[in-house]
Amino acid sequence: MSSSSAVRSCTVCSKGNANLCSRCKSASYCSKSCQQSDWCTHKLLCASFTTFATSDRPTPEHYRGILFNPEKSKPEFIWLLSKWSSSYGDNDYDVDYQSPQIRPLLGSDSLLKHLTIQHDKRLDKQLSDTIFITYRDTFLVDGSRPSRSIASITATQPGEYHDWRGPIVAYGKKGLGIDPLACRDLDMNDFRHITDHFLSYAYVPPPDTSQASTERVKGVRINCVGDVKLFKKPHFEEVEVAGTDSIFSMHDTSDIADRIELPILTRRCPPDPKWVNTKGGVFGYESPFNNQDATFLHQCCDPRAEFDINTGSLGWGWCPMKWQNGAGSVIVVRKDKKLLLPMHMEALARYCRYEIRPLLAHSTGEFHPEKPMKREEVLRMICRPTFVIYWAKFAGEKKDYATPSPYENGL
Repeated sequence: MSSSSAVRSCTVCSKGNANLCSRCKSASYCSKSCQQSDWCTHKLLCASFTTFATSDRPTPEHYRGILFNPEKSKPEFIWLLSKWSSSYGDNDYDVDYQSPQIRPLLGSDSLLKHLTIQHDKRLDKQLSDTIFITYRDTFLVDGSRPSRSIASITATQPGEYHDWRGPIVAYGKKGLGIDPLACRDLDMNDFRHITDHFLSYAYVPPPDTSQASTERVKGVRINCVGDVKLFKKPHFEEVEVAGTDSIFSMHDTSDIADRIELPILTRRCPPDPKWVNTKGGVFGYESPFNNQDATFLHQCCDPRAEFDINTGSLGWGWCPMKWQNGAGSVIVVRKDKKLLLPMHMEALARYCRYEIRPLLAHSTGEFHPEKPMKREEVLRMICRPTFVIYWAKFAGEKKDYATPSPYENGL
């Protein structure tokens, strides 16, 4: 902290007589403990703030905002042009207001959604001004990539967080109320409230390890490129979750697995900040989020499915948009909570990817000039007997005759 003291409140606990951060001179702390508790997220923008001087403001109508670029490991300050406009209010009085030019950053054809922050839930603190967070309303289903810059924030605390995707912009307005009119610059105090919002939005606490759960379920983690290459993890890794784990209430499913009578539940894992923030050629030309085996589990087998931007459906034979890019590592368990082994999961993933994918592709005309198979024909071929046959072949190729079939009694 800076050596100079002033009558200002602490960013963390709101106590008076706080000192400014010696680097950014924006956030204030009353003690080393408060500063240390804020440092894990504050450091992401502290140095950047010091170089983003207001003297470099392009025009008086530009205000400092924050861009969460999905491709970058940290958020960044940006200048947002915020021109004044007029509209008629009640009783035909003109109302002047400012609107930041955000569409060029989020997509001109996107439906945008705005979240307002006027109270910090984690600090239980009422703010004096309003912060807006704007994002694509369909980012979960339109193929947007996972946000590495927000992952760098949520990775600082254990737990499960909302799957933020695509570009996201934060900006400020003066005052509170339903619709503040004038824009303002965001600073490092605002950044603390923004990070708290991401850390509290749809947050699921980590499981309580003080008392052992009476029920444990063995499943499999399909590790993505980042976890495999950086941490040398196996692609299919045995894991164990509590019977009360959130995967049993918040999950995706597999049409193919349902049809072969091995219904599974899938859930993406938060990206590890170590590979999210890794620079250089560690991953070659691959994205660390890449996980094709997890993606192909989710091929659509509903013959009536059509393209729908609102649900993220790409129709028959395709994986939903949210599984198209950046799946990351994925936890898989059986819906019936029976044993699921890495070899079971590897066989299922290979079956979906290399046996069923060509059938679906044939039915959509990818083998032209051959007449496409009818969808009903494809569905008849996705069944328990064909997977039993594939399992026998797979076990033979692996020379593993000890691992029981996923259909054996007691499993």
